[in-house]
Amino acid sequence: MQQNKALFFGIIGLAVLIVAALIAARFFLADQIELPTLAEKVSIRVVAAPSIEPWARQAASAFNQKNPNTQVEIVRANGLIPDAQFRADPQNPPAAWLAEATFMVELAGHRGLAFQDAQSVASSGLTWGAFKTKQDEFNQNYGGLSWEGLHAKAVSPEDGLNFVVASPANSAEGLAALISAAAATLKKDSLSGSDVSQADAWLTELFEINAKTPATPADNFATMRVSAGDAGLLSLASWRRARLTENPDFTTSPAQPPVNLDYPLAIFSQASPAAQQAATAFRTFLLDAGQQNSLNTVFLDPASTASSGVQADGDAVQRLLDLAGRVLQ
Repeated sequence: MQQNKALFFGIIGLAVLIVAALIAARFFLADQIELPTLAEKVSIRVVAAPSIEPWARQAASAFNQKNPNTQVEIVRANGLIPDAQFRADPQNPPAAWLAEATFMVELAGHRGLAFQDAQSVASSGLTWGAFKTKQDEFNQNYGGLSWEGLHAKAVSPEDGLNFVVASPANSAEGLAALISAAAATLKKDSLSGSDVSQADAWLTELFEINAKTPATPADNFATMRVSAGDAGLLSLASWRRARLTENPDFTTSPAQPPVNLDYPLAIFSQASPAAQQAATAFRTFLLDAGQQNSLNTVFLDPASTASSGVQADGDAVQRLLDLAGRVLQ
């Protein structure tokens, strides 16, 4: 019995010594060692483009239920580039941006916002749309609906042209139309700022006077039919949202050169390491089959369907945005 007591108190004493040593080490050697700590709860904000925000919000709710120590709040982007949202609180900025396209992340970088590791979580291709009567006219007179055909019609003294794009001032799909047009005339699959300068005159001839940017372009075609315009160039998601892809009198075809809205989730470089890690985990969750299969609720396609398409750097996108401000109505 005496032996057992001695062993018991010996173990207790050893445990006390170990705890005391750990406390002393933590106090005196705090800069030299890292001790394991309990998992801390991390809450982050992800700024999302309006066209994908509802899907991202539902996904965040599901993610939060499965990951009680990592909570994600979806915040609607308040501009083409949500500069203010990322600069407002330098000590606790949003952890990531779910943008409409990689070229938007490039534009943000051109304006001094640093993002990293941008990876697609959804997609929607740039798509021509026209009623069959107008499509037949383009087929007969210009060999189809294309940038070359539109430009020929735009400069023809006999034929007037009225085509529709989304406003580049507040949408990536409007900028995507300009990127596709510039790539078409230059015969390039990547654009720099100097490339846009070379295409300026051609783009001005095409877009000035002839192009319209109504607030709801796809809905205008759905309600006004052919009087809305000869043709439109929007994302496939926009045509789907207006139910025009279900209209037997309406035709859609992929734009050439192709430009893809690839909806990248880009990690904000100034977010804390813990916030960046949480944003990466959320992106992994968004790429899960269950979440990808629900993209049809916002008329988008899975990330796996995204094509590379034309690439544009930040300088090119900024110059196209400046051109749009000069020539588009």
